[in-house]
Amino acid sequence: MSFKSSVREYFRESGRLNKNRLKKMVLNAPFWFIVIALVLIGFGVCRILVLTDARPEQYMAEVWGQGGSSSYRQVSVFARGTRATGETSPMMYVDENTSLRKTDIPIIRQSLQDAVDTGVQGRAKGLNPDGSPKGWEDCYSTSFKASVSQYTESVTDITTPVDGVEIIGVGGNFKAFHPFRYLSGGFLPETVEDRYQVVLNDVLAWRFFNSYNVIGNKVTINGFDFTVVGVVEEGTSSVNKTVGATEPRAYIYFDTISIICTPDPSESGETSEDEKSVVAIQCYEAILPELVKGVAKTDIKNALPSYSFNDPQICVVSNTGRFFITNVWDWVYPVGESSAKLTAYEFPYWEMAAQVTTDKIAIDAVLIAAGSALLVAGTFMGVLRSRKFKKAVEKEDSESNSTEDSL
Repeated sequence: MSFKSSVREYFRESGRLNKNRLKKMVLNAPFWFIVIALVLIGFGVCRILVLTDARPEQYMAEVWGQGGSSSYRQVSVFARGTRATGETSPMMYVDENTSLRKTDIPIIRQSLQDAVDTGVQGRAKGLNPDGSPKGWEDCYSTSFKASVSQYTESVTDITTPVDGVEIIGVGGNFKAFHPFRYLSGGFLPETVEDRYQVVLNDVLAWRFFNSYNVIGNKVTINGFDFTVVGVVEEGTSSVNKTVGATEPRAYIYFDTISIICTPDPSESGETSEDEKSVVAIQCYEAILPELVKGVAKTDIKNALPSYSFNDPQICVVSNTGRFFITNVWDWVYPVGESSAKLTAYEFPYWEMAAQVTTDKIAIDAVLIAAGSALLVAGTFMGVLRSRKFKKAVEKEDSESNSTEDSL
């Protein structure tokens, strides 16, 4: 055989092999479609479970309603303000259209209590004697950054302060909305016993004391000494790290902010002198009974002073059900619309984490949808192949029987 003939024969044989491999791969396509589909679906579902499990603060209405016949809804309100010197000064009240202040809380509570009492039978109505909600819960908070140092009795003792620590001032039943893991002690009592108490997160406690068992120790914030009453762990998920939730942080009473911070009224806008020195509420949260789906969110909007349904300047978010696929879809699509609307707001870390989680769930939902489509396609192709194979076998049997009969 000539060299030319050998080369031709080689490529002819290679072509037959490649053709057979391609044919075999095509015949096995349904199997690979189904395998890839199951991988995509499994990965997407597992990721969603991990993401949502890391956000327990979004499910507190379910915890509150356990064992009862009524359903509850958790709603968050995010308002705006102005800062005189950036992040190191607290958010200050601007006006009634865009901001909330502590004097608005009794008005909001009374309105919401009236709405709750309308649907409740067989118990005493109205707010509790101390003005707190009855049959539901709420809290409010705001934040700023400060330099925090370990307390020393002598001026000769030098400690290195931690700059840029996020200080969150809280009021109401804050711990009912934020299920921290307590490494020691507890959270700030709802009824103020000592306005100079503080709760540290694990990062800040370890930075100062190399320990979490630090109850009774003191730290200094803006020159004021605070007694540590608890150490909390806020979670170390990838989402938490993304939004800065694993940075040093401390919790104090909301009213204490106006004592330890001295705002500059000249930087706070064209409002009355009284309003210029008022610390603004960044986030208000409530867990309300809900007899009719969606009514709690409407009740919140009606309770807010000067809320405009046509042109809202305050953001109201329903935490309950926000990770349902329909709500995730509404949040993500049209792409960028939700983010564009919220650029004017400063969100606390737990809300930023919830928004990032929603974006990630949307991606996982796309993976699950793609996997489901591949699963349907693979199953359909498998059925067609099975039928074709069955017909081929029947034809072969028929031909075999015909041959035997002829013999």
